[in-house]
Amino acid sequence: MKRNLDIIPPRSVVELVRADSAAPRWKANVGRRFRIGFYGKQDGLDCIWLVNDAGEYEQTTDHEALSKYFKIIKRSKEKDLFGTNRRRLPRLRTSTHAAS
Repeated sequence: MKRNLDIIPPRSVVELVRADSAAPRWKANVGRRFRIGFYGKQDGLDCIWLVNDAGEYEQTTDHEALSKYFKIIKRSKEKDLFGTNRRRLPRLRTSTHAAS
């Protein structure tokens, strides 16, 4: 298991900065921003939920892929990794989707 210092906290903002042959479906989404969702106790701390602008837990990645394909835009100060007694992330008022 990763040390807590290596875990990107929920509510952080990341941007997809590259795609390659190992992740070709991400190519159309380069420049798109996501928030990191709360981790699931059943999934563990290496299953990172990417939350879209609508507040939907859209897709998952792991720490290896996150460090390879994403740039951290804003690191959250959230301490509760699993969101115990917290509401899900809300819809954003302004889109973080990169301009085409």
